[in-house]
Amino acid sequence: MMMIREETRALLGQWRARMGACPAAHLPIAPTVAVVAPSQGNQANRRFATSASKQQQRSVLSTATTATSTNKIPPGLLFGAGGAVAPTVARPALEQNETMVVKHQLVACEPINSGKQLVLKFADGTKYQVHTSWLKDSSPKNRAADFYRTSAADVWKLRNFSIVSATVAEEGQKLQVTFETGSDSATDFFEAQWLHAFAPFVGKPLHADVVGEVVRGTGSLLRNLHRNRTAWMSDIEMPVFDAATLAASEDAQVDFLENMVDPGIALVTGVGTPEHLEREFAGKPMEDLVFKIIGKLNQHPVRSTTYGVMRKTADSAKQGADYDMSNPLSMHTDHSVYQGTPGYLQFLYQAEGSVRSKVCDGLALAEYVREHHPEAFRLLTTVQMTHSSRNTLYSREGAPRSVYDKTSAPAPFELVHTHPIIQLDEEGLVEKVVQSETKRGVCALSYDVYNEFMEAYEVWTQLCEDPRFIKHFDWPEGTMVVTNNYRTLHGRASVPPGMARTMCFGYVNKILVENRYRLLKQGQAERRNPDMDHRWLTRIPNQVLEKLTTDTN
Repeated sequence: MMMIREETRALLGQWRARMGACPAAHLPIAPTVAVVAPSQGNQANRRFATSASKQQQRSVLSTATTATSTNKIPPGLLFGAGGAVAPTVARPALEQNETMVVKHQLVACEPINSGKQLVLKFADGTKYQVHTSWLKDSSPKNRAADFYRTSAADVWKLRNFSIVSATVAEEGQKLQVTFETGSDSATDFFEAQWLHAFAPFVGKPLHADVVGEVVRGTGSLLRNLHRNRTAWMSDIEMPVFDAATLAASEDAQVDFLENMVDPGIALVTGVGTPEHLEREFAGKPMEDLVFKIIGKLNQHPVRSTTYGVMRKTADSAKQGADYDMSNPLSMHTDHSVYQGTPGYLQFLYQAEGSVRSKVCDGLALAEYVREHHPEAFRLLTTVQMTHSSRNTLYSREGAPRSVYDKTSAPAPFELVHTHPIIQLDEEGLVEKVVQSETKRGVCALSYDVYNEFMEAYEVWTQLCEDPRFIKHFDWPEGTMVVTNNYRTLHGRASVPPGMARTMCFGYVNKILVENRYRLLKQGQAERRNPDMDHRWLTRIPNQVLEKLTTDTN
């Protein structure tokens, strides 16, 4: 392989350094700002680094550019980078017969210990020793067209294999290996990029005194986005997406799902209106669009449709307070009574009528309490509160019914969910906010903590209605509002007098969203490098896949 000349090598080093700092190397990203929390070094008090490309946020997935708000944000709550966008860095041009060196390229390989292990050395200087049996066990040749293993008995034979030869192939992009067991031998090829991503997890590091990486739990490709979220206030610009673009473009779907982690709100235009406003048809445009972007909406335990329908009618109001549009609702998240909060993304479709509505950022509320009311934050993140109800809103046929009608039989079911109002993850970051005062049950708070907790809860509920945090926006007919229900609170829309209104709502769970994002990122990686196709990108842990779906591996 030809060596890159020194001046080109220097340019390449600069390019790598800049690209390595970007979460998505194909996008220009503004520099991030690290923020020191009140208790320095305490992970639980960490604030969020931001980038100008995401703060005040994404806009229509075409030519529109989102303007960043210039309103002042209360000190100690929101932190952001400047408005400048880092320049795009071009790859250095290579002269004839020169080859671009990338860090995952193999530069050497050697079987050791009678072929029971293999040493791999990569262009970035890393060097690992891996087990032959792991390599054989992990080959895509073991997988059939259904993505399952071809045999349940192969695992018993792994210890019998050894490597008799190993060669760096295709200028370091592939590894050629010949396995032998008894009198049989077989040759296989492995992608160097795939090996480089797996090596820190499965290999013994030989290049330095370092500890290998460990896969713990399922993980998520959205995890780093979650870590770097930006809290927002009333002056945020609502991110806008086009329905036709979302339905047709997987890259647009990736951007949309990332947007639903941060900032966790969006308005989708161009959804259109339904052919009929009857219950079985009213939500079809929303249902069909969500299916194209993510998959099926959650199925309600009783309701015959995957979506619910609210109308500005007297009959709709008889379903209860949630369905009575004349009844004001405090800012809340949905599914507070469902254990685990299955509704991760919430879809609200304006099938008929145009209104004005409001949302607020639970992350901003939680971080404000963390900073300004630390004792209240401790109570709200540790004391368990119960949300609970009995659902009698639907008949046994799955049709809406009046909760006041004693002549129609409901299909009742119980719901109970006991949890902290603000739920933190293992790193001390806000994982989820669960808030609904109207669905708060009878809470079994201990005597010693009751008064303190209720004072903290009062502070919290007042902040939920604080105008500094509430974003008001116009919500036209034929559009859909999408919220991250783990993060974003919403309230009752204001309906103009005389305006007929039909609104449909539905949810998808977090696992579905994360696995859809996984599939979409696999597709992006394959489009960047067709050799890294589904053979190498499926059936692997998220922690490894993350390395393969970025431009930094």
